[in-house]
Amino acid sequence: MWFFVRYFRISARIPPQVGQIDEPYLLLANHYGRYDPFILSYFIDKSPHFISSDAILRDWPIGTFFKGLGAIPKKKGFRDTRVIRDMRKVVQDGGALALFPEGTRTWAGDTLYIDPAVAKLARLLGVPVITARMQGAYVFDPRWATPLRRARVVIDYELTLTKEEVRQLTEEEVYKRITQRLSHNDIEWLRQHRVLIDSGHRAEYIGKILFQCPQCKSFAGFQSHRNRFECRQCKLQITIDEYGFFTAPVKLPFDNPYEWFYWQADNFIIEMIKQLTLAGDTPLFKIERAVITRTKGAGRMQKMGIGSLAFYPDHLCITLPGHKITLYHKDIDYLGPQYMERLEMFEGEYAWRFTPQYPDEPGVKWELAINTAWALAGQHAKLTPYWRERILQRVQRVREN
Repeated sequence: MWFFVRYFRISARIPPQVGQIDEPYLLLANHYGRYDPFILSYFIDKSPHFISSDAILRDWPIGTFFKGLGAIPKKKGFRDTRVIRDMRKVVQDGGALALFPEGTRTWAGDTLYIDPAVAKLARLLGVPVITARMQGAYVFDPRWATPLRRARVVIDYELTLTKEEVRQLTEEEVYKRITQRLSHNDIEWLRQHRVLIDSGHRAEYIGKILFQCPQCKSFAGFQSHRNRFECRQCKLQITIDEYGFFTAPVKLPFDNPYEWFYWQADNFIIEMIKQLTLAGDTPLFKIERAVITRTKGAGRMQKMGIGSLAFYPDHLCITLPGHKITLYHKDIDYLGPQYMERLEMFEGEYAWRFTPQYPDEPGVKWELAINTAWALAGQHAKLTPYWRERILQRVQRVREN
């Protein structure tokens, strides 16, 4: 890590009472990249146990490696009382804890919704709360990319709440203090600081998060190569410059992934509301070819074969050699991209994984579609927290019109 942080130009502003802390604490940070736990731990003498998605811990050997470092698994999208018990035991034994209260890596460089339950957790544990706000990390390790990029990352650590403040302040006050410290838009920070990205692969594979073209308005997706990506429908070519912003032969309505991503999300939610109310036997979209694995409970994934996954108005269809499997939207508990942007699904006691063979497959499209389906069906408890209000507002707006 000594070599890693210097090579990738990662620095920290960290007060002594944080860097040299020698008592149990709770570290909260915004979440950008795959290496965040290692980077955040490096600058603090007392390393914390991270709360991690169980999807990562199912993989060998990385799952074994994370468990060996003391990671505590949590099933994504579910309240898990066992995790709370494990966390309390770590603190009682003198250890420290860390988690990403957004629950996932940022899509477009902004801090996502933070569940107010994090304030309740802080008060339950009764330990100091340290926050770490990462800046510049969105171009160092963006969610869509495979290789890391040399850029510039600055981490601001702060003792946000002392043990006494955690106990004396109300949950609302604790929550407000945490959210104020973690709130950040990396696109604005990058525009202000003009960070140079030392990479010749700045656009690969941005199609994992962007799939609607601003010129032809289709949801056909993009194919990417090195610093450019191209619409599969109208062939519009966009370049990502050395500072991480977009340029094109035509005037674009935005020059950054943050504005593009949320413009696209709103349009796709409205399109899904229209399509999901129509009965039909035609899939709305599909993954043509993916490695499909499944496990029961917390076991290791078992390969079922190479097949396809199709999204219909009321169900998903999994096609494998020799047979098909139908899963209705109402019976699915979670569907969305997780580690390495593979599509993960929880259905009853089964966990499914779909690893697309096409590298620019946008898993977020599936997450938006299933959340819209649940919203229309009144299954609001299943909605992903950072999409909940956005989707419900658009469903209400369409119904009123």
